[in-house]
Order: sequence, then structure tokens, then C-alpha cells
Amino acid sequence: MAPLKGRRRFVADLEDATVACQAGIEAKGLSVLDITGGDDEGSILCEVVRSLGGERVLVLTMLVTDTSEYPSSHSWICFSQDENLSPDVLDVVQSASDAGSRTILEMVNTLLASLARKLFAPKKQKIPAAATSDESESEPESLMEADDDSTYNEHTDEEDFGGRTSVLDAGTTFDLASLKRDFDEVIALGYRPGLTRIGVSELVLSVSLPTYRLASRTSPRALMAWDARLLAKSRHLTLLVSGIRGAYPVLSANGHLSQAAHGTAGLQFKVGLTRRYKPAPDEVADLIRTFSTIEHSPHIDVGPDGLYSSETSFNDDEAPEDDDAFAFSLSAALESLLNDRFLELVQLRVRHSIGWAAAEALLNKVHRMQKSAEDILLEHSLDILQADGEEEELAKSYTLPPDPFALLDTSDRLNLPLLAFSYLLRRLTLCPRYCLICYDKIETEFEALKPYVCSDKLCTYQYYSLNRGPSLEYEICSKPQTVDLLVSLAYIAALEGGLSDFPDGMNLQVTPAGQKAAHDFDTLSEAQVRARTGGGMRDARADDDAHAQKRTAVAMLINTIPPVSEMKRVLMRKFKNGRPKLRLQHVFTSVPPAAWSVLRWCVASCTSHIEELVEASDQVVGIGSGFRQFRFTVGAPDAEAKFYAAQRQAIQEDSNARAYPSLFGFHGSPAKNWHSIIRHGLWFKEIAHGRAYGNGVYFAKDANYSINGYARAASCSWAQSEIQVRSCLALAEVVNLPAQYTHMSQQMFVVPQTEWIVCRYLLVSGVVANVAPGAVKAPGDAVPCIPIDPQHPLTMSGTADGGASGNVKIMIPEPSHKLDGLLEQRRAEYVDDPFDDEDRAVLAHVDAPASPPGQSAEMAEDDWEHDPSWVEQCVQHMLPPPVDASPTAVSSVQRELAAMLKEQEQARSLRELGWYMPPEFVGDNLFQWTVEMHSFEPALPVAQDMAARGVNSLVFEIRFPPNFPHSPPFFRILKPRFLPFIHGGGGHITGGGSMCMDLLTADGWLPSYSIAAVLLQIKLAISNLDPRPARLAANWDTPYTMHEAVQGFRRAANAHGWRVPDTLNRM
Repeated sequence: MAPLKGRRRFVADLEDATVACQAGIEAKGLSVLDITGGDDEGSILCEVVRSLGGERVLVLTMLVTDTSEYPSSHSWICFSQDENLSPDVLDVVQSASDAGSRTILEMVNTLLASLARKLFAPKKQKIPAAATSDESESEPESLMEADDDSTYNEHTDEEDFGGRTSVLDAGTTFDLASLKRDFDEVIALGYRPGLTRIGVSELVLSVSLPTYRLASRTSPRALMAWDARLLAKSRHLTLLVSGIRGAYPVLSANGHLSQAAHGTAGLQFKVGLTRRYKPAPDEVADLIRTFSTIEHSPHIDVGPDGLYSSETSFNDDEAPEDDDAFAFSLSAALESLLNDRFLELVQLRVRHSIGWAAAEALLNKVHRMQKSAEDILLEHSLDILQADGEEEELAKSYTLPPDPFALLDTSDRLNLPLLAFSYLLRRLTLCPRYCLICYDKIETEFEALKPYVCSDKLCTYQYYSLNRGPSLEYEICSKPQTVDLLVSLAYIAALEGGLSDFPDGMNLQVTPAGQKAAHDFDTLSEAQVRARTGGGMRDARADDDAHAQKRTAVAMLINTIPPVSEMKRVLMRKFKNGRPKLRLQHVFTSVPPAAWSVLRWCVASCTSHIEELVEASDQVVGIGSGFRQFRFTVGAPDAEAKFYAAQRQAIQEDSNARAYPSLFGFHGSPAKNWHSIIRHGLWFKEIAHGRAYGNGVYFAKDANYSINGYARAASCSWAQSEIQVRSCLALAEVVNLPAQYTHMSQQMFVVPQTEWIVCRYLLVSGVVANVAPGAVKAPGDAVPCIPIDPQHPLTMSGTADGGASGNVKIMIPEPSHKLDGLLEQRRAEYVDDPFDDEDRAVLAHVDAPASPPGQSAEMAEDDWEHDPSWVEQCVQHMLPPPVDASPTAVSSVQRELAAMLKEQEQARSLRELGWYMPPEFVGDNLFQWTVEMHSFEPALPVAQDMAARGVNSLVFEIRFPPNFPHSPPFFRILKPRFLPFIHGGGGHITGGGSMCMDLLTADGWLPSYSIAAVLLQIKLAISNLDPRPARLAANWDTPYTMHEAVQGFRRAANAHGWRVPDTLNRM
């Protein structure tokens, strides 16, 4: 293969230089902190700092005049925009432009060495020109000095390595053992820690979780509604913590910066999606950079087709370009929350021994009332503490992450990355309940599916002005029909008088009909009403007039918005390098700015999830071809959990519900109401049709009954719409308990319990895509359908697509089938990256022993002691060891065994270690271990039970599968026996003594898990008091059998929907 030349070689060399920078580029006291590509073609930014202290020397801009001539015939231009540079530094920078055709790394190394000589070395006498060779005469003086072997070659590889590791060996200011403990605890809770060096002095910590595992905590439909990228590809939700410079731990036990960390720039948090468990070093450097060049928006000459003048499109790739971006729709809001509030919340939790919810309620009052936390607690203690009680109730329908304050000893140390990531997961899970701007809890009767802002107009203004929430451009490119529908429904509601919520607080400037001056949208109506009523007192009619003016203004602005397909075409254009992406405002110049804001409001204020169904396997069968079908999810993220809980209760109460847990019904409403319905769900606050059959949500068993009686068609439509909406109706799933409905008849039924209702589909009558009659057929065997109760059939009367008339039976695909397949695909795609060298070095760290080598460390007087006789009683009930093994498994188990024994030998205290592997019970078979778990917190019920019965430890058998580490080991307790969950026990221990934990299943296990970290997580699970504490059984001395353990594990896995490892069948 021919060597790279030109621009490709330049780009490759720049990548190599960036990697070399992360590895460490030094010369006599100077280091390169950062190398990155500049804004212009062929430009490079290089930041030089002093190795000690990290003081910046200069930021150098290096420019290759023509990258097509790189690397042999190009020229360099070097300059710096820094002010007050010394003459020596300026001399080096100016002479560098005459350095000839050097490669990037050659140029950087030469410049660095030359700068080091100028700044630190004594002045040398210049070499006379007559004494130099012809080649020497062609070199600039300062660079020629830098090439002197006596100067440059004194910098050895050992010095490079020492410079890179110096941060972790910084004596008392950097406690590597503390970082290792924090990493172990992060792993124990199922997350992935990481460490990235930036330059020679800054460390960035990361914690991540595969996004598909978020679906075990939050409804997958909610995740798709928040941002489709969360499940669209295999990604990690990643938290970056920067601002750590030469000191760790960063936090003291009270939540404030530790003494060693004072003087740093402060902690900063970044939240986003990454391919691996942590971003590459150059990406980390870009993400945490707090400065950037100023972007100008010059005039762009754009043709009528959305192209630059005299240029054709480079590529019409039909896919959004943001799939690999770090930030997702909630990144900015979560980062702002962490940067503004996290440390204060931790301090309040430590100081007042309260939970996250109470700390948030307290801090919000501190900011609003401008009083001290102590004063507010005296005045509002009941309200503050009630927030924690409400969150405990929420935990019944939400799966909140474990709270490190409840599981770990935080009396003398705080695990910063674990606390921050746990809080991030909690707020992500509960994000629709809080305002994205002021962070306060949203107090409304209806809880939305997607996060938004509270009713404060200032929050609305900041939400749109700061561009929080979903990207309008991404929504247009990925879901154009949904955007078309949202704009159409807003337009119909505005013209037909159904619009009741307005884009207030957005600083919109509109020009009313018949006037020339622009008015602020918020005061537009009042101005018009005052002019019409002569400025007298406003009455109800004046309010009606005010709303009418706003509706007219909204409709007028929507009429100026171009077709969604045209906007998508412009956004999808790709152009040759050097051309910026087109902005819609540059192409559609006649559209007023307020119209773009209204367009964004139509999309961002929709708090439900609406997605057009284009594949036949997703669509409801039997619906006429005149309808577009959309997947429709509305309501809180836990609405589905509450629905299924009610459904399970119905199955226990009613024999018919056991066979048919659900009914389905059509809900119709006038077209003008759907802008509100998709934001607030199906409720019955207002009487629209007389309520002849009582209070509740009305459903029809036949679609046409709903269409003809309730779903009144629109009298207008948005001219630019491709859908041309006429009418809408929802298809909802309802808990099958007709006896508790307000009304039930042959045609319809009325349901008063809104938590029994889950919307599944939105059917929109209008202009549909070209689909052949009868194209939507019954799903194949691969797509299961929901059994419909024959007592309450679901039909669509009239003429079917095939031409026959009569009642067409409806067939509904299983709602979870598509999502289950998507999650299975994400699990199959996921590849567990091994820890890199940096992280392995941290995880492998062992504290220096307190005594000289060869002597065991002296244990504390009250340390835990191993009881061989107790273990001997327990191991008698073990099965013979496994016989299957693979070479990979043997080497992996050997490594784990060596690591366990080494950590145990070097431990300062067995009580602190929490587990013990008796050497005398380490047999010849590597694949069967005996491990004791001990030293639980004395206040725990399980510790008290063990003390009362004289139980020294929990004795575990660990059996490794033949394909370890790709499949999880099997952990089971031999003795003592615990109280089963059905009899009031807890601690995540099954009735057979195995552990009920996601990370020990085929779905939750990662090959990167160490056994020591798994043991720590098991101990945390047993210590967990939620939902109930672990307690010893009355027959505690009766050993568990292997059959009990395997069956208990299977039952627990089936109950939680976890996949059992294939190797379990061979136990």
C-alpha cells in the first residue's frame, strides 16, 4: 500500500500527535497540554505549560499552508495570539516559520525543546555562520539549537513515564488507595469507572452504564420518548467529572472540597452518550474545554433549492447526523443541575441526615427565600421531611438507583464519582417530575411522560432561549410526520378555538393584522382588548377576546412555516468540507423569527411520545386505509407500571380477567382537542358531550361509533401539511374489570379510573401515504397478538380495504414485542470493553503493607477472626466440583484467585475487607471456591441475628462456568438459612439461598467484573433494608441444597424478566 500523502497524511499525523500528547510530550520542564485541530483547514492549536504547576506558557497556532503538499513540500506558519510574550518566546515562534517541511510531531518536539532551552537553559554563544555546514546555514538559529543532541536527547522515555504517573504518586495529596476503593464501590453497584489524564496535572473521572440497562430502571417507552438515541444503538450513559488537579479524594467527609483540593478551578460535570465505557482522551479533552473560538455567522449566499450558490449537494444521505454526538436531549439540563446544585445537596444531606428529595426541597427554599438551611428547617421541617416520604412511596412504581448514603459508611469519606452518578440516575429516572430550568418539582394534576418546564414564564423563556430539550433539527430529520402532525393539531386548535395553552414567556414579536408595529406576544391580546374596550375594566368577554387574539397570532405564524419535508431536505444536505451546515433561517428568509419559535414550541411542548408506524408488523390490523397509525404513549413514566399492577390485581380478583387481562376501546374527540390531549392525556375535567353515562373516559367498541359520534372532523387544515389532518381517535388498553366501570353496554363503556387506561395508538384520518388496499395484513407468527375478550370484541364497521362490507375484527400486536426485540438487539450488540491500562493500574493497586515484606501485617485487636470449624460444617454440603473448563476460563479463574489472595494478604483489616477466603479450603479444583462474608454493620438486623445465634460468617460456594468470564459464576449460601421473601425476609436472597441480583444473570453480567467487586455488591445487597431487611430463619442451621438454590434463582429471574445463563442447566 502506498504511503499516505496530502490531507489524509496530515489528518493521520494529527491523530498520532494527539495520542502522543496524551502519552506525554515533555522537554526540560515544559509539557504539551493539548494538541487539537483548529477551525481552519491545516491549522493546529498547541497549548504549552510548565510541567510543575501547570502554568500556561502559550497557546501556539501552527498552520500548514497547503495540506496537499504535506509532508514533504509544505511550509509552516506559526503565531500566538497570547499577549505579553517574552522576547525569547517570540523569537522561537517567529523563527519556526522557517523550519522547512517537518511533520507535525517533529515540529512540536522541535518547538518544545527550543522553548525549553530559551526559558530554562543558560544563554549559549551563537555558532558563527562561517563555521557551519551548508545544511546548517539553512536552519534557523533557534531551531538549530533545539536539534543539539546534548539538549534534546537528555529527555528519556523514563522521564516521559515519570511525568505521566507523577499525578498518581503525588504523595499525601493523591491517595491512590482511596481512588481504588471508590472504583471498587462503583463496580460493586454495577457501574463502570474510568480515569483519563489530561496533560500532566489534570485527571478526569468517568462513570458509565450501558443504555440498554436503563430499561430495567425506566420504562423503555419513556427512554424512547426522551431521546431515541438512548436505545437506537449500543451506547453508554457516561458522566465525566473534571477539575481534579493533583489531589484525591476531592471531597471531605462534610461534602466540601478537601483541603488538598482547594485552589483548583472547581468540579465540572458532563453527561452524554459514548460508544465505549469512557470516551477517548482527545474527546475528553474537547468535552471539558471551557474555552473555544468565537463562531461568526457571516452572510451565506443560498439558492432557492437550499444549496450554496454555484454548488451541488455532496451527498443526500437520509439519516440524521447526530447519532454519534456526545450530548443528547437532556444533557444540558442534567449538567446544569449537577454543576449548580450537586455539591450543595451533598452538604445538606451530610449535615442534616436527610435524603435526596428532602435535600432538594430544602435547597429550593434556601434559594427562593434567601434564608439559611437551619432557619428553613425550623419553619418548614414537616414539609421538607415529607419529600423523603413521598419518594419512598414513588419507589413502589419507579426503580430508583441504590443510595450510597444508605449502603456505604460515609462518616469519614465520600465517594464522589459514585454519589454523582447515583444522583444523575435518580434525576434521569424522575426527570418529568422536575422543571428543566429551575430544578423545582412541577406541581400539576397530570404528570407528563417527557420532561418540560414549570408554569413560570421565566423558565419558559430560558428553556427556549438556552435551547434546552429536544433538537428541532433532529426531530424534523428523524420524525418528519410526527412534526407535521404536531404543527397541524396546533393550527386546528388555534383556528377552531381549542387552543388554551399558549407560547407565553418566549418573547415573541408579532404584528397584528391591520397594524404596522410589532407587539410582544404576551401583551398582544391585552393591548388589543384595551383598545377595543376603551381601557376600562376587563371582564370575562375581554379575556375571551384576549385568547382569541393569541390564537389568531399562533395560526398566522404557523401559516408562514414551510412544509416539513422541505425543511428536512435542507437539513439533510451534506456539503464539501469547509462549508458550514445550513440553518433553516438562512434558506427560508421570509419566515419571521417568531414562527421558528412557535414551531419549536409545537414540538418541544408535546410531552407524549408519538411515532408513525410504517412497518406492517407494528400496525393494528383491520383499521381502514384512510388512517395513518402512530404509536401513542402519554402519562408519567411509571404509568405503565401502575397499569400492570392494577392488571395483576384484576387477575387475582376476576376469572375472566385471568384469561383476558385487558379490554381495548376507541376514544374519539373533536380535532381541535387533540393538541391538548397529547399533552395532558385522557382525563375528564371538562364536560364535552354531556356525560350521559356518568363521569369517566368514554370508549367505543367499534371505531365508527366513536368517529361518527365524537371525533368531529376539523373544518380547516394547515396548508403546508402533507397529512392534512381531518380527525383523530385513540386506541387504548384498559384493565378488564367491567363491573367497576361507570357504564358498560354493547356499544361503549366508561372508565373512571385513569390509572387503568394506557393509550397505545393514535389513528389520524387525512391524506395517507400510497399504500395498496389490503396491504396491512395479519402479523406473522413472529409477532404475537393480544387475545381480545370475545364478550367485548373490537371492530371497525363499514367497508374493509378488501371491498367486503361488515364488521372488521381488529387485531392488535403485543405492545411489548417491538421493544423487547429492540432491547434484545442492544444486548446482543453490546461488547464489554476491558479496562484500559490506566484503570487496570488503579484497580490493581494494593496498599503498601504495614510490616516488612515476608511478615504479615498486624491486625487490629478487635478484628474479625476466621473459625475453621464453622466453615468445615458448611462445606460438607457442597456438591462435587465442576469438571468442564476451557483454557480461557482456567487462566481467568487463576488471575481472579491470585488477585483475591493478594488483596486478602495485604488488607489492613479483615473487618474492613468484609470477606475471607480460607486458604485451607482452596482445593485442587479452581472452579469451586469457598468464601466467607462477615462484619456487617452492627445496626443491621442480619448482624444482630448472627450475633444472637453465634454465627461467625455467611459461607458461600462460588462455582465458575466453563466459559468464564463470558458467563457469570453462580453464588449460593451454604449456611446459615435465611427467612424467605414470602415470609417477610429480604436482602435479595432467594428462598434457596442464591442471590437475586441482575449482575449475576446473562443480561447483567459483564466479563470485566472482578469477584472481589461482586462480593462487595452482594454484601451491599444483603445489607439493603429495602424492600425488607435480611433476617435469619428459625431453622438457620439447616443448610441449603444446590437444587433449592438453582430453583430459587430461576424463580427470581423469571419474576424480574432476567435471562438465566445457559450454564445453569448443567449445575
